Amino acid sequence: MTPLEAVAHYVSQQPAGSRYCVAYSGGLDSHVLLWLMTQLREQDSSLPLRAVHVDHRLQQESGRWAVHASLVCEALDVPLAVRQVQPEANAAHAGQGPEADARMARYAQFSAVLEPNEHLLLAQHAEDQAETFLLQALRGSGPDGLAGIPRKRRFAAGYMGRPLLDCSRASLKSLAQEQALDWIEDPSNDDQRFDRNYLRHQVMPRLKARWPAATETLSRSALRSAAASQSLLSMAQEDLSGIRIPGTSELSLSAIRKLPRERAFTALRLYVRQRGLRMPRLQDLVQVMTDLVHARADSSGIVNVRDYVFRRHRDSLFVLLPQTDTAPFRYSWDAPFEPLTIRETGLTLTVALCEKQGIALPASGSIGVKSRAGGELIKLGQPAFHKAVKKVLQESSVPPWVRDSIPLLYIDGRLAAIWNLAVAVDFRRESVAMEGESVMAQAPQAASGSSVSSSHMAGITPEVS
Repeated sequence: MTPLEAVAHYVSQQPAGSRYCVAYSGGLDSHVLLWLMTQLREQDSSLPLRAVHVDHRLQQESGRWAVHASLVCEALDVPLAVRQVQPEANAAHAGQGPEADARMARYAQFSAVLEPNEHLLLAQHAEDQAETFLLQALRGSGPDGLAGIPRKRRFAAGYMGRPLLDCSRASLKSLAQEQALDWIEDPSNDDQRFDRNYLRHQVMPRLKARWPAATETLSRSALRSAAASQSLLSMAQEDLSGIRIPGTSELSLSAIRKLPRERAFTALRLYVRQRGLRMPRLQDLVQVMTDLVHARADSSGIVNVRDYVFRRHRDSLFVLLPQTDTAPFRYSWDAPFEPLTIRETGLTLTVALCEKQGIALPASGSIGVKSRAGGELIKLGQPAFHKAVKKVLQESSVPPWVRDSIPLLYIDGRLAAIWNLAVAVDFRRESVAMEGESVMAQAPQAASGSSVSSSHMAGITPEVS
């Protein structure tokens, strides 16, 4: 299949009216892809096509490359968006190595410009696929990693597509020379301190000298690994459904313990992937199983996985984004009690939510809303008695790291309610019956930001199906 046929095939498989944005670095591969897309546009003038160039500002020549990209796109009549990565953005993605860090910063820029259902086209080719397979194998990856580079996947608001994966770099270079394309050579591509460059310049030539079809056979292995990964995904989805605690984003530790170790690992990887987080390493998962899943029932360990952490509380396993301690807060919520957002937590208090919890709001005046300081008592039960707020929180299902974010409501200077957990007897709405010693209100399933459920307060991203 020629490069033009490969690109035409990809486009033909997409719904009519699909839009395309070429990730154009100015190098040979992306220049060929951009030129091929303009050839398709000549056959169909209605084909929506544009390009995006990301300037990492890591090399002195990067500004000249952005100018080059603008001139090429102008000559091809392709609208171009140039995105500059700010130094602080490069620093924010640091930690995985120069190649991975740059890719994450670049993808963040792509995500910002991609329109709904638009296809971001990247120019990876067969050699890239073979190199990726080898790199993943050398890292000890399983089927997910060995599956290599996907031809198409969901990305941001649209899709990420790689129509040239079956084409050799030699075929792209031959086409570029035939069409007298003017591309940029990035000197960093020759820096063999980077693993991929070392493979490209030192390992792959030797493999091809001994096994001429090495690129094709490694790519086939990647395809077979992708098929195996897909089969495992079906099982992982079933396992994840079995260990998920209904109505929450948490997992049941007792259910995880019933799974064979490898199936538990696969389900946990899927759990992390659904939240758009970086895949945990094998050693991370081993530590999760040892320190959290099989730990004592009263333990409350934590496993750091670079961008996020695993934590346990009782029989629940959580994945949490990095957190800082909630700053103490104090607000005056004045009648007629318009929605009040607590800036420190993102929680929004409304009259409707108060009524749902059975809190009797005063007709006038104000309600004090503040964080826990320690030593507070709340009047509960029939006959009435005072109970420490600390004890109420300990007896609740709210994890310890969430408790300081729960607001306390004061009416006439007295503690009227612990948000979503308990309402003092003197401040219960008459229409709400008392049950037992205290009334524990369930977290209302209202709009995002309106409850203090553990998953909301922990900053978990919504699940992606």
